[in-house]
Amino acid sequence: MNDRVPRTCTEILSQNEGSREPRPLEEFRNAAAYVLLGDPGSGKTTAFDSECKALGESAHPISARDFLALDMDSHPEWRDKILYIDGLDEIRAGVTDARTPFDQVRGRLDRLGRPRFRLSCREADWLGDNDRSNLATVSQDSRVRVLRLDPLTDSDVVRILNGCPGIDDAQAFVRSARERGIEALLKNPMSLKMLSEAVAQDKGWPNSRSETFEKACLKIAQEHNRNHEIAGQLQSHTPDQLIDAAGRLCAVHLLAGTAGYSRSNSESDGDYPPPNACNYGSPEVLRRALSTKLFKSTSRYRLAPVHRHLAEFLGARHLARTIEKGLPGQRVLALMTGEDGTVVTEMRGLSAWLAAHSRRARSDLIERDPIGVGLYGDIRQFSRDEKQALLKTLRREGDRLVPLLWSSTAAPFAALATSDMEPVLKEVLESPFRSRDHQMLAAFVLKVLGKGAALPGLSPILLKIVRDSTWWPRINDSALDAFIRLHESQDKTKDLKVLLADIQAERVSDPSQELLGTLLT
Repeated sequence: MNDRVPRTCTEILSQNEGSREPRPLEEFRNAAAYVLLGDPGSGKTTAFDSECKALGESAHPISARDFLALDMDSHPEWRDKILYIDGLDEIRAGVTDARTPFDQVRGRLDRLGRPRFRLSCREADWLGDNDRSNLATVSQDSRVRVLRLDPLTDSDVVRILNGCPGIDDAQAFVRSARERGIEALLKNPMSLKMLSEAVAQDKGWPNSRSETFEKACLKIAQEHNRNHEIAGQLQSHTPDQLIDAAGRLCAVHLLAGTAGYSRSNSESDGDYPPPNACNYGSPEVLRRALSTKLFKSTSRYRLAPVHRHLAEFLGARHLARTIEKGLPGQRVLALMTGEDGTVVTEMRGLSAWLAAHSRRARSDLIERDPIGVGLYGDIRQFSRDEKQALLKTLRREGDRLVPLLWSSTAAPFAALATSDMEPVLKEVLESPFRSRDHQMLAAFVLKVLGKGAALPGLSPILLKIVRDSTWWPRINDSALDAFIRLHESQDKTKDLKVLLADIQAERVSDPSQELLGTLLT
């Protein structure tokens, strides 16, 4: 599968003023400094690799971890180059004093003479204008441009699927994903790859993000087992044993903050401990797990998980099983949270997948990090009460909901828009409150309605919001967008024409009228 398609990005302006039109990432090559934001698996690393190859000797790629850990004096190749520093979110701590890894990155850039640089970071872990202004102090022109990596376009998806073994009809594949409510998986290169491989292998469709990851991991482990059977290995392990052992390796790696594992005890150190340091059953199954494609070589004797998001899924899967066997969930949570009880930045993916895997830990994690639980895990299997608790907790997030309103990032929350949640969503949209926090929550709910299942019972409420000037204009627009999406697959053209005529004299912004006019043309 070839997932290297030219990518576009959207520049985010300061002070949440919005964003500009999508542009090819290559158009920003002359920038003194930029930050590339994106979801896990969205292709940030691949985009950086492509840029470095295009620029040749003038660019140098490096992980954020190595940029902090290695001796600058031993790496003259860092100087006089455009540095592509990948994975800021993976080394950020949960505090913001002067000794945080973020400040250490700034300090090293300053000591290198303020070279041109690019940083990648998960969008939810970027601290907005605060990070932008601090990073600008080490930029050559005192400016840092913030770019959001755009999701794959429909044509990108089709192009990638056409190169996938076992996928005979890319358009039919896309239609099937939409019918199953997992269209969001198509827009992310990593999840698209796993979904296509899972469908091609089983000739059947997974129903959720979790099931897609599960099938992908099992497929990788099965390939490994077959290879060893062919090679005549005497000791074999089931795929489930291998991915549970891989989960143990990933959980320890993430919780301890190591760089990976060493194949050889003589080559091990604090960053690359030997696998038997995990204290898990047979050392042999750990070695077998490390030899699967779930891990990649970083040097001759060292390995690391093939992708952090996959490591978070596997690590949480193992931790959930361990909790079911009696390990106190609070002990695990204590390793993921800071002194204030919130999940620290670098643990958000692991904790989100733990919420997806473990009902025992779910309530606590919803309370501690509701945005992370939705963004990085899978809320599709949550009960109605758990979804309601998630929405209630999101109400207090205020400005932290802003990134979800400006991009497709809200897609993982689409599972909140289900028929059993209709009364809960209705309560939010019919509320008389117009505080900033409630308007933010309502805007978020409308965004979710644009991504989830159609809920016809909300149609009258959406029209009422369209006409209600006590809501923010953006909310008027979003309500109209949601209403149109609700009816565009139904024979409601007459109703929409009546609506357009009815509201033209009322307070509805121009973009909304344009949208209706286009639909009815």
